[in-house]
Amino acid sequence: MTVPEIDLLATALLGGAPCIQTIPDTSVGSSPTQGRGLFAKRGWPEGYILGQLDGQVVSVAQYSAVGTLEWNGLTPELLPVRPIRTSYGFMNHSTNPNVTIEGGNTMRACRPIAPGDELLIDYFATPVPDAYLASPEAAVLRRDR
Repeated sequence: MTVPEIDLLATALLGGAPCIQTIPDTSVGSSPTQGRGLFAKRGWPEGYILGQLDGQVVSVAQYSAVGTLEWNGLTPELLPVRPIRTSYGFMNHSTNPNVTIEGGNTMRACRPIAPGDELLIDYFATPVPDAYLASPEAAVLRRDR
């Protein structure tokens, strides 16, 4: 099995942890949705602010390779990029999400979340560039819509 570079870096720098914990009371685990996912260790009511997207804001036009990364864009032209995976990098796509991203970077529960629930977002509810939409990863997600 090939380990993605972002996971190798986390393993090397975080003592084996899968990510920097940016959403408290969550854990990474095997996902019925896709690969690994992010799961709630406690419940949150609808409207609860889970955290903020973070990273260095990068212009996709200037650094075109970032346009094919996992996409949590602020706009179709700007992406927060981070060298080490953070909690929200493990949130999987769903057309029935329980987390929404508001104002470009605020993660909020859009319905109640119970302990053990997987945190899910609708990737296409945020600004998505054409380069990402053309990627094989996005083609799989579009089939679910």
